Amino acid sequence: MITADVIVLVALLICIVLGAFMGFGKGLRLFTGGVFGRIISVVICYFLFGIVLSWSFVQDLLLRFTTMLAEQDTWICNLLLQIRIDMIVFGAVLFLAVQILRHLVVHIIAGVFEIDNKAIRIINKILGVVLFLAFAVIFTLIIFQIIAWISGTDGGFYESLQGSVFGLDKIFTDNPLNSVFESIRAAGTSGE
Repeated sequence: MITADVIVLVALLICIVLGAFMGFGKGLRLFTGGVFGRIISVVICYFLFGIVLSWSFVQDLLLRFTTMLAEQDTWICNLLLQIRIDMIVFGAVLFLAVQILRHLVVHIIAGVFEIDNKAIRIINKILGVVLFLAFAVIFTLIIFQIIAWISGTDGGFYESLQGSVFGLDKIFTDNPLNSVFESIRAAGTSGE
C-alpha cells in the first residue's frame, strides 16, 4: 500500500461520513450552489447553446433583434452588430434560464429527499454517500487531468502512483477525461 492509497482511504471515509451526515438533499444544494452551480450552468449552456439556437422561433427573435438594430443605422448599433450582440444576449438569456431552472429543480429534489419520513431519511443518507463519492471521483479525475497536462502521463507523479492497491496508476493513464480532450484536439486539427 502506497501513500496515495492511504489518502484515498481517508478521502473515502470522509466522503462516507459527510454523505451520511448531510444526506442527498443538503449535499445536492452544496454541490449545485455558489461557484459550482455557476460552473454547472455554464457547462449546461455550452451543450444547449447550439440546440436552442437552431429552434425556429429563437432564430426568428434573433433576426428581428438584428433587423431592428440594423434599421437604426447608428454607429453604436453597427458596433453592436459587429460584436454579435445577438449571440451575447442569447447566451445571457440562456444562462439566466438555466440558472432559474437549476435552482427550481434542486429545490424540488432536495425538498423531496428532506421529507421527515424514516424510509426517505435512510434513502437520503444512502444517496448522500453516493453523491459525495461521485463528487470525489470527478474531482480526482479532474486533478489527474490537470497533472497530466502539466507533467504528462509518464512523469514523476505517475511513478509515485505505481503499485497502488486501488489502481490509481491505471486510472491516471486511462483517465476518461483524456479521451474527451483528445477528441476535441483531434477535431480542431482536422478542421485546419
